[in-house]
Amino acid sequence: MRVKCPNCGAAFEAEGEGIVKCPYCGFRIKLGEARDFMYPLKVQNPRHLLMSFIRLQSISPNDVDSKARILDQRLFYVPFYVFFVEAEGSAHHGYVGAEGSGRVEFMNYIVVPAAEGFEELINYPLPAKGRRYFERDEIKGELLEKRMDVEDARRAAVAAVRESLKKEARRYYHWSGVDVSLRTKSAELEGLVYYPIWRVIYKYGFFTCRAYVDGVDGRIPYAEFPISGVKRFVNLALSAILLLTGAFVGKILMGHGVTAPLGSLGTALIGAYPSLKKSLRIKGRASEHKMLDEVKEEIMPEEEAFRFIKRLFRSL
Repeated sequence: MRVKCPNCGAAFEAEGEGIVKCPYCGFRIKLGEARDFMYPLKVQNPRHLLMSFIRLQSISPNDVDSKARILDQRLFYVPFYVFFVEAEGSAHHGYVGAEGSGRVEFMNYIVVPAAEGFEELINYPLPAKGRRYFERDEIKGELLEKRMDVEDARRAAVAAVRESLKKEARRYYHWSGVDVSLRTKSAELEGLVYYPIWRVIYKYGFFTCRAYVDGVDGRIPYAEFPISGVKRFVNLALSAILLLTGAFVGKILMGHGVTAPLGSLGTALIGAYPSLKKSLRIKGRASEHKMLDEVKEEIMPEEEAFRFIKRLFRSL
């Protein structure tokens, strides 16, 4: 009979029943049984891993490790549907028309959490090795039951593929607005995986934050953290400098008509808005497996604001 390995995806011929071994990755397969798997717990204490990750964020407080107080730390075995999705389509600039369209393809595994409250973990890359057949006696935390049926999960998987292709098209084509016309060739259910995830809720000052820690390899799929007051003050100061610079340049240009100073102030407002928005945000988010919007904004350093001021003066 033809067997497809649930671990590496390779297909091979096998004879008889019982347990067979994949010749490509060595995974042991039970023929004719349900495709429910699990990963064994390896991370016993998630606090150190979480605080080390938060300290690496450029906008987090320096004393978060010493002053953070754990309110709740619980281990869950989260059920994930695993789909193998194959899709193709085209990405185009903007949401109307097909200007600058380009071909996009996807052929990979997608996981969808089947339990409530773990939406941030959709499309989380599970390790390629280490899973085994589900054994309830080996569960060391709280086993969560499925709250989503297969068809809803399949739709969520296809939607996640579409979003992933849109982000890839933005990076590749450098488009500000991207839409993707997607045709799904297949979205085959490969099985159900119960995966150990630590949920940590901690308090820093007046702020309560939530985070997840991978119970197998210690990655941080999602973490909220307080933003340093110093960092927020720097952003506020930057926005004030940009606005004052725009007002100063506008005053110099008063003799050239009304449009020149208005244009200067408008440009300054546009330049100051990102820093002003960051100065008003009190909590950030970060992830080790995907780029969140807040982190993406922080990649632009403060020097960019000063380069903007130089360009403004050079235009005089």
